[in-house]
Amino acid sequence: MKRVTIQDVAAAAVVSYQTVSRVINNRPDVAEDTRRRVWQVIEELGYQPSAIARGLVSKRTYTLGLITADFSDYFFTQVIVGAEVEARKQGYFFMLCSTERNPADEPEYLRLLTERQVDGILFARPSTEEDSRHIVSLIQQDVPLVTTAYWLPGEKLTVVDVDNIDGGLQATECLIELGHRKIGMITGPAGWKSVNDRAEGYKLALSRAGIPFDASLVEYADWSYQSGYEAMHRLLAKSPQITALFAQNDQMAIGAMRALREAGRRIPDDVALVGYDDIPAAAYCHPSLTTIRQPMQRVGEVATQLLIQLVNGSAVERKEVLLTTELIRRETCGS
Repeated sequence: MKRVTIQDVAAAAVVSYQTVSRVINNRPDVAEDTRRRVWQVIEELGYQPSAIARGLVSKRTYTLGLITADFSDYFFTQVIVGAEVEARKQGYFFMLCSTERNPADEPEYLRLLTERQVDGILFARPSTEEDSRHIVSLIQQDVPLVTTAYWLPGEKLTVVDVDNIDGGLQATECLIELGHRKIGMITGPAGWKSVNDRAEGYKLALSRAGIPFDASLVEYADWSYQSGYEAMHRLLAKSPQITALFAQNDQMAIGAMRALREAGRRIPDDVALVGYDDIPAAAYCHPSLTTIRQPMQRVGEVATQLLIQLVNGSAVERKEVLLTTELIRRETCGS
């Protein structure tokens, strides 16, 4: 079958091929009735714009780079889903790179993405890497760059994240409203900004309720089920009076639930729990887990919108965008 060309579309729509090009590239200087007619012809003829041709005309590849730390991480996987959907809507595609939590691989991935002439780069990973010279270099070169949950002290980045302070506040206030005062917390790894922010929200809720902060009620873990299980056993050993727990992610919360059952503690009668993330397992574990829902796909969508605006040369101010979280009440708090 003969391949449909842009000239074929122009002839059928009775416009110039330059007008078809402007429609495809979403240029504003096209009348709406003309735009609709061209798209109708494109659909009827099954025309597929050539990305190579578009790139030659516009000096773009319509390809974006995305670097993440771990495809198995639920938060960042959902961010990637939202980012890809938004990119496709706007005629872009992502090249995905995962460092598998080895930050030394990032400069190599950046080299590969640069060689393939991506139009912009999205970092979807936490700000835990000590060596960020490669990112600073990108900022200094005005490379279109957006990050999610990544913060670089001293550098002005366009960052999209959730309000983790408010999330920690909501989780802890939920437990305080139920009458609890001995509220433990299992945190993620030290050094993560999200960990510090959620802990700040926890402390703020205690302060507002007139409850002194007690460091013996806090244990660090590594986000995994096993670490939550072990951290809960340590909490019970040193603070058996604990009646409530805020776990900074759902996996640790579910691990903690197993430890509580083994210790003969009933949930929520003896100990109430709140997790964080609202992973699918949260609604199906027993009892179902009260948790803080993060709009993870929305984070990816907003980050991609901002990145494409930068690619298009829009004067996007480098800024921090924080999306709101939501408390989902379930059985571990008696709901």
